[in-house]
Amino acid sequence: MSQIKIRNKILNLPVYFPDATRGVVRSVDSVDLAGCGLEGVLVNTYHLHQFPGDKYIAEFGGVSRFMNFDGVFVSDSGGFQIMSLIYKTGKGKITSEGVKFGNTLLTPEKSIEIQFNLGTDIIIALDYFTDPKANLDEVETSVKITTEWAKRCKQEYEKQIECRKLEEGNRPLFLAVIQGGRNKKMREKSAKELLKIGFDGYGFGGWIIDENGRLDYDISKFNAELTPDSSLRFALGVGKPEDLVKCVGFGYHMFDCVLPTRDARHKRLYVYKTNDLEKILSGQDDFYGFYYLQRAKYLSQNLKNRQIDNFCDCFTCRTYSLPYLSYLVKINETLAFRLATIHNLRFYTRLIGYLRQINC
Repeated sequence: MSQIKIRNKILNLPVYFPDATRGVVRSVDSVDLAGCGLEGVLVNTYHLHQFPGDKYIAEFGGVSRFMNFDGVFVSDSGGFQIMSLIYKTGKGKITSEGVKFGNTLLTPEKSIEIQFNLGTDIIIALDYFTDPKANLDEVETSVKITTEWAKRCKQEYEKQIECRKLEEGNRPLFLAVIQGGRNKKMREKSAKELLKIGFDGYGFGGWIIDENGRLDYDISKFNAELTPDSSLRFALGVGKPEDLVKCVGFGYHMFDCVLPTRDARHKRLYVYKTNDLEKILSGQDDFYGFYYLQRAKYLSQNLKNRQIDNFCDCFTCRTYSLPYLSYLVKINETLAFRLATIHNLRFYTRLIGYLRQINC
C-alpha cells in the first residue's frame, strides 16, 4: 500500500505525523510544516475539547481551517491523555462507561462526536491503554473494555455519518487500537474482536518498551501480523528513527511521535551520518547522530563555516550555520527552537522519503 485517498486528499505511505496536541506543532507554523514536507499532523481530542472546545472549532470550519493547514488531520481518541493524568495523580476512574477525570467524562460516544466536530480525516476509537506494568488480570480487563468501547464507537461513528449525511467518499477513516500488552494471546484476542467489528485500520496500542528503553520489535511485528495487508496499520507513539525503519519493514504505514519536536526544544538536533540508502534502511541506529547545541565547542572559530547537516535541504540548514544556532541557544533566543524544530522535522520527512522507496 503506497497511498490512500481520504476525502479529496491523497496521503502517501508510509507517513509520519508530528503531534499538534493543542492545534499547533510547538515553535513552528503551518508554512514551516509544509516547508518540511509534512503531509499531516495529529491533534489531541481531549485537549481541544477542553479548550477552545470542539463545538467552537466546528463553527470555525474544522481544525484544518483553524490551523490554516491543508494536510491530513488525525485525531486520537483522547483516552490516553486522561488515563495518563489518572496514573500520575491517582485521581479519576476508568470504568466500562468511560474515562472520568475531574469534571470530564469521556465516553466512547463522546470521543467520536468530538472528533467529528473537529473535522479530522482519520479518527480513532476510544481504547483502554494497557499500563506497561499491568498484570494478566489488568491486561484482560484492558482488552475486554477496549472491545466493548470499540463496538460503541462504531455505532456512534455510523450515527454521525448518517446525521451529517456524509457519503462514502467524504467520510473520515476510522481506526481501532489493538491492546494486550506483551501477552501475544491477549493481543491476538483483541485483534480478532476488533476485526469482527470492522475498521479501516488498526493501531499498535500500549507502551511496549523493554527494560533498556527500546521498542519491543518482537511484539511490534506480531501486532502487525494480526491484521490484513489491506488495512492501515498505525504504530501509535513510534518513535525513534530506527524504530520507523524496523516498523515499516513489519508492515506499518503511519507513525506519530513527539521526539523530533521535543528534542528540538531540548537543544538536540538529529543529523544523518551518511546518505547511503542501504545503510539508512539497515535498521541500525548508527546512520544518524545528534548535535547538542548547548556545547561550547560549536562556537569555536575553526567551525565558523560549519554546516548543520551537509545532507539536509531544510530552511535552517540552507540559511544558517551550526555555530549561529548554538549561539542562539546560548543567549536563550526563542528563534533557536523554531530553527531546530524545522530541521528535526525535515530529518523525519526525509527518512520517510527513503522508506517510501521500499514500497516502490
